Amino acid sequence: MKQITCLFLMLLGLSCSNQSNIIAENNSNKDSAIVSTNTEIPTTRKAVNPKPIASFSKEIPNELNDWKFAVNVYETKETFHYVMKMQYMELAAEDTLKIPNFGTMPKIEIRPGADTYSCIIGFLDKQNTFREYKLVTAKEDRLSVKILHRYAVETYQAK
Repeated sequence: MKQITCLFLMLLGLSCSNQSNIIAENNSNKDSAIVSTNTEIPTTRKAVNPKPIASFSKEIPNELNDWKFAVNVYETKETFHYVMKMQYMELAAEDTLKIPNFGTMPKIEIRPGADTYSCIIGFLDKQNTFREYKLVTAKEDRLSVKILHRYAVETYQAK
């Protein structure tokens, strides 16, 4: 067992040293171009935008009050997590929005819903197709959030 472990460690050491030699050779050649194929998006933001990145608002007719139905989506420190702040007349609520990592920076959109005071929060995928995610509705003095679709990204590794 010790011989197999030692042999494995030696092979690992040789492969690592060969890799570093290749990198050094590529970097020393002034005519070659280094192209990064890393498409990973950082999981945290360097700066969080304090303003809403997506908004929807509809006035509620009322002679005495300046009421509205509104949904605003704000960035958080985590790249794929957002906070939704909702308002309906005097009601206010918050919810979270977690977008899957499709290998592109998230693009959040809010579109009108079927009802008067409703909207659909979603995101654009790699093909710029709008993916419905959550429905926010206001009815009979109630504010509600319903998940329309669930999304997940999985990474498969070859064996």
